[in-house]
Amino acid sequence: MRTMKFLTILLAAGAGTATAAGPDFKEGEWGVSYKMEVVGMPFPMPPITAKKTMCLDKNNYIPDNSQQGQECKVSDQKVNGNVVTWTMICRAQERTIEGQGKITYKGDRYDGAMDAKLISADGQGPAVGYRYTMQGQRLGACGK
Repeated sequence: MRTMKFLTILLAAGAGTATAAGPDFKEGEWGVSYKMEVVGMPFPMPPITAKKTMCLDKNNYIPDNSQQGQECKVSDQKVNGNVVTWTMICRAQERTIEGQGKITYKGDRYDGAMDAKLISADGQGPAVGYRYTMQGQRLGACGK
């Protein structure tokens, strides 16, 4: 009985260590493809696509999907196995973008999505919803 209790504690401690170790992720330069769609509109709008490269490491699992002129802040980042979730707020001139994202790492690639809404600074008018989908592929070591 005592051995069973010890094994249970040991397994629980091991499971905690695996989660704390981070996702199946390789640091380096990543190529990221984004697709942004406006949601909740009375008529469909064509998606906007973009590609960029960025350096990701164990201190920064979250790809940057900000646009020029935006100041973004990530909060509430959580890692659960290979899944990384976060909340983001971006400010730019007279608007704010609030979003929640989730990506799943698979070694040298990932898939993910972020749901966001654009809010005017004065809070007037309806918020505009966006859905970002993204795919990442590790390209190699980060440039120096």
